[in-house]
Amino acid sequence: MSASREKKARQELNESGYVDPRKAREAEEKAKERRSTRIYTAVIVAFVLLGVVLFASGRIQASNEAKETARIGAESAVTIDGEDFSVNDVAYYYGSIYNTFANNGSSFGFDSSKSAREQQYTEGKTWHDYFLESALDYMKESVAVAHAAEAAGFDGAEQMDSAEQSNLSMVDLYASYSGATRAQYLTAMFGKYMTEEAFVRCVRRNALASAYQQSYSDSLTYSAADLQAAYDEDPDAYCSVDIEYVSFTTGLSSDATDAEKSAAMEEAKAKAEAVLAAYAEGRSFEESAGDGTYTHLAHADRSVTSDMLTWAFAADRTEGDTTVAEQSSGYVAVLFHSRSRDDYHPVTVRHILVEDEATAEEILANFKAGDATESDFAALASTKSTDSGTASNGGLVSNMRKGAYVQPFEDWSFDPSRQSGDTGIVESEYGFHVMYFVETNELPYWEYKATNTLKSSAVNDWYDAITDGVTAEQLDAIEYVG
Repeated sequence: MSASREKKARQELNESGYVDPRKAREAEEKAKERRSTRIYTAVIVAFVLLGVVLFASGRIQASNEAKETARIGAESAVTIDGEDFSVNDVAYYYGSIYNTFANNGSSFGFDSSKSAREQQYTEGKTWHDYFLESALDYMKESVAVAHAAEAAGFDGAEQMDSAEQSNLSMVDLYASYSGATRAQYLTAMFGKYMTEEAFVRCVRRNALASAYQQSYSDSLTYSAADLQAAYDEDPDAYCSVDIEYVSFTTGLSSDATDAEKSAAMEEAKAKAEAVLAAYAEGRSFEESAGDGTYTHLAHADRSVTSDMLTWAFAADRTEGDTTVAEQSSGYVAVLFHSRSRDDYHPVTVRHILVEDEATAEEILANFKAGDATESDFAALASTKSTDSGTASNGGLVSNMRKGAYVQPFEDWSFDPSRQSGDTGIVESEYGFHVMYFVETNELPYWEYKATNTLKSSAVNDWYDAITDGVTAEQLDAIEYVG
């Protein structure tokens, strides 16, 4: 599990009115509307774990089909922005989309053991249609931005070389886990028409587009007045509230009757009201929790919507205010302490999550025995960490927001004495974290967030100007994709 308490928060805070944003199909449809950093970052890293499964499933081409496969793979399948692209180019994007769902298929209603062409996504559209549509959407945007970079004379050679090297290294690593060659692994991941040449071509194109977009983003600067204006426009976005709450859930199954649900909700409400009554008599919220779930959030932000947070962020809220708020499966008793701007400075760390202390100590000792550089630590994290959310990025947790991580992890990271290069071992409910402190951001969190908000808006406008109107004209060979 990740050092971030996101999973735990979803379990606990959903019970306090938080809305789970991962509504499967809705989230995936909305993902197509996002306009920044599309598919440009080393997508293979997100999918390599599927290699063993796909390799074993028989997607690897037979050697006697190689010539015909090569011929078909090289045929033009789509025209984008005046350039023809082959079947294996499209297969790269299609495979990337496909593998995302194959890895999480049960969450979305997709069964990777069956043909995507034979499964309905929505009325009149199969999963294959959806995968292809999404792949072409991502592809045409990547192509458009890469073409814009070339037209501008942008030199992204360093980023393209680095992306090629890192992606091929990851392919080789995971291919070795399943006893496959590089070529076999690529076809297992992206279909039988994929070749190393096509894979590298797509990786380099995406890296060029990503580097060009990043270069534009890096060129944007904002004055103190700009940041203050962003804050004044929406202060709550840059503030946190300190609250305590006790949640009571009904615990009923989905097939409970309306009468049962109503009775259980009334019981939960009564328990929440009892917490407030006990607090009014001098008992603390934690002491009054009973069989409810007690939580203290010192830095709850407004990133999600709930009745509890809507109440807590009200302009007239004052210290000591209490309320009982309804949630989807019960009620919550809430105590408000304070609301403040996020003036603390975010920090960046790397970590390696393992199950036991002995393993953590061994990893840290081996790290210290070497050059003990950040890059060395990142390399260890990519192969040793059990945190799937950060391992592929060298264990990196950038510009941490307070309140989003388990307490021991956060306490170590935000220790005011912390210096770049510091290491340590932290135990949390998820296991043992080998820690490496990278840096403290020179900007307060609210300024960092305001800067990113302004940049995001500007980059989106820039991105839209390049990609809007770009189309993907499907050619006859598109039938071979997927």
